[in-house]
Amino acid sequence: MLSMANHFTIIIPSYNNERWAKRCLSSALSQDHDNYDVVYVNDCSTDNTATVVEQIVGETDTKANVKVVNNTTNRKALYNLWSEISQAKDGTIIVTLDGDDWFPNDQILNILNETYSSNEVWITAGSYIDNSTGVVSSPNVTSDYWIGNIRSKLWTISHLRTFRKELFMKIEQKDLLDKDGDFYKFTFDQAMMYPMAEMAGPLHFREIKDVTYVYNRHNPLSVDRVHRYDQLRIEQDIRKKYPYSRLESLDV
Repeated sequence: MLSMANHFTIIIPSYNNERWAKRCLSSALSQDHDNYDVVYVNDCSTDNTATVVEQIVGETDTKANVKVVNNTTNRKALYNLWSEISQAKDGTIIVTLDGDDWFPNDQILNILNETYSSNEVWITAGSYIDNSTGVVSSPNVTSDYWIGNIRSKLWTISHLRTFRKELFMKIEQKDLLDKDGDFYKFTFDQAMMYPMAEMAGPLHFREIKDVTYVYNRHNPLSVDRVHRYDQLRIEQDIRKKYPYSRLESLDV
């Protein structure tokens, strides 16, 4: 039996995921945890995502408090995450789930609850399985990773990515923006996770070896396929930003 039931907020930014919405959202709504919210952000999809999501929410018996956001303009994932995290309950632990991916079972929040049983844990990276190959990938963050500038090293902070809201709110908004002052359209994971990992350091970072995420490589609209050049360009911009200093406390 788990002790304290941490509060979690699962945020799902989604665009044109009619095909994947049921599996994705159902995996979030079916979590066997008593204290969590699910926020599904339909980012002005041009397919039937909104209809599918409405049907799933209406038909599913869930322990979660559910919020569905239907954007009237396409804002991209990073803006949507920033907006919903800012509005989330204080003290919550944020769990990010892409709209075309899903959780492998109903115990994911319970695994996270155990991991976050200590207040010393601020941020996690997990292990995921590729649904097309069955290959499992893990973050494998060694002690050497934390020596020097982590932005110059191989990107290894993989799905499932989770963090305390208070840690995210310490990111300066300017570090989430491109040269035109807009939120980065792609590579949002690095834009968020690099600053938080830098602030947390090895003391407050945890790897989760359990497979907690299914990465869907079959989506033809995947950013890795459609916007690879822009993704690499933005990644270089993010890597050049000045690193954050380690924090001793989230109360600072």
